[in-house]
Amino acid sequence: MARQRQPNRQQLDSLIPAIKTEEKRLEDLLADTRARVREMVSNAEHQAAARIEEAREALPAFLKKQRESRMAAMEAKAAQLATEEERRALEVEERARASLDAAADYIVSLVWPGDRTDASGAKEARL
Repeated sequence: MARQRQPNRQQLDSLIPAIKTEEKRLEDLLADTRARVREMVSNAEHQAAARIEEAREALPAFLKKQRESRMAAMEAKAAQLATEEERRALEVEERARASLDAAADYIVSLVWPGDRTDASGAKEARL
């Protein structure tokens, strides 16, 4: 197995200026990158602050619209309930009217047995 030859001191010393130059270039690149990152963070913070302010300004209008929407939904529900209640009241009234008509027919049949006219105006023949 062949043994690798190690560089001598003079060869290593000759690489030092190149290493130092590369080190300086990397330090400059790092400093430039840090500056750009700081600028990007600053811009993001300003944009976030602007968005927060816009949201604060828009919040009252949003809440008003949401409240109006809830009120409209509640009014629609109230109208629906009122319609159902009115329908039920009409059904009760109709049943009551039918009961009164039946009661009137019964009373009439007791007073005037035989042919008669019911509450609806139709003639009935009594057997």
